[in-house]
Amino acid sequence: MDIRETPLLRTLFSSPIERAIARAYRRIFSIDEIETTPLLQIATGALLFSFFIGLSRWFYSASISVSSYLNNEHTCWPYFQSCGEWYFLESLPFGYSQSILFMAAFALMALAAYLMYKKEWTLVHAILLVLWVGKAIILFALTQQLAANYDYYDTLLLFILLVFPHKLFFARLAFVLLYFLASTIKIHEGWVLGSYFTSLATGLPLFGNALSPIVTNFVILMQIIGSWMLLSRNKYLHLFAMLYFLSFHLYSGILVGFRYPAVALVMLLVLFGIQWRETHRSVPLDRKSLIGWCFVALMLVVQFIPISIPGDHKLTLEGNYYGLFMFEANHQCVSRTVTHYADGTTYEKIKQSMDAKWRCDPYEYWFAIKNHCERDARTERIEWTFDHSINGNPFYRIVDVQDACILSYAPLSHNEWIQLPEGGAVIVGYPLENFYER
Repeated sequence: MDIRETPLLRTLFSSPIERAIARAYRRIFSIDEIETTPLLQIATGALLFSFFIGLSRWFYSASISVSSYLNNEHTCWPYFQSCGEWYFLESLPFGYSQSILFMAAFALMALAAYLMYKKEWTLVHAILLVLWVGKAIILFALTQQLAANYDYYDTLLLFILLVFPHKLFFARLAFVLLYFLASTIKIHEGWVLGSYFTSLATGLPLFGNALSPIVTNFVILMQIIGSWMLLSRNKYLHLFAMLYFLSFHLYSGILVGFRYPAVALVMLLVLFGIQWRETHRSVPLDRKSLIGWCFVALMLVVQFIPISIPGDHKLTLEGNYYGLFMFEANHQCVSRTVTHYADGTTYEKIKQSMDAKWRCDPYEYWFAIKNHCERDARTERIEWTFDHSINGNPFYRIVDVQDACILSYAPLSHNEWIQLPEGGAVIVGYPLENFYER
């Protein structure tokens, strides 16, 4: 037996075949790195805490419930538009199955925490792998409605700690890369000119609108350049970056609350604030590191998918959820549909946003229209207009169709029925200042 296999492991895996499986599992997932690196153990505990907070937020959500599918209140990813057909859970008040599943996940999280205390890292790893797979399926396959950057953060970082060799190096590199990639969504007038905040009724917190462009451009600069200082061996550059990003997360919490700092600020302290100089390692270039480098390349590719789609993806939101998105623009929108029934009657419905954080994604509205057309045999056609304003700019009518039922949505390219200002989208009005709501 491996010298690090504990008495509990020897009890659970007693036969030669079982011991061979346990050794292979440990070797494949490089569990010895976690066992011998206290910093990785702390990081694993921090990510378990982040998972707990994230799943707590999902507990009462009906996004993946049977009732949400039947009531056409769900939203699938553009690359898996039939996800609702796979729903089998029911949420309160209509059933207990979702609550039972989430409490089972809670029991696993509690067991993982206890096994961390007992230093049974192979079993901790196995439990966290099960939790990770479950969360990834919900997040990236079963619904788009629960997609949020903080869930991207802990899901990605835990994946690295569970799967890759050179875990600490790639966790640090990925964390810095997340800062860098977040800057790509801010290179837009909303942040460059500061109009995201100046178009809010409450303005930029603490600094006010006059300083908004200076503050927002400094954020962009630090995410592009300053984030890499976190990896520096120079203690002054490293300290400067640490202090800035700590301040950044505390400040951003005024707007986003505890959830994002609970993963980003905590992991910043764990990965770069604890024993930084003692655990700084050279760049791994061996064969085992190949999977890590491929994953880093994949992060870059995924983030640039929306940028590669023609048009202003802040206005069209095409490809928006594929990479980091956060509050990249101050959105306001009005969606108007007129449903024409076979008996000659019509039904008009108007939806409008009030919250600057609401993405106003035409895809979400189209998805509901598509399902309505497919399910209601009485519907002949649905007229649809969609007006969208970002960062206090005019409302552009980016959708104006006589029959939305015949539309399809391409997940990786521009959809011609979404009009662009340079392609003829007309101005239909001007927005008032709106609010950044809870």
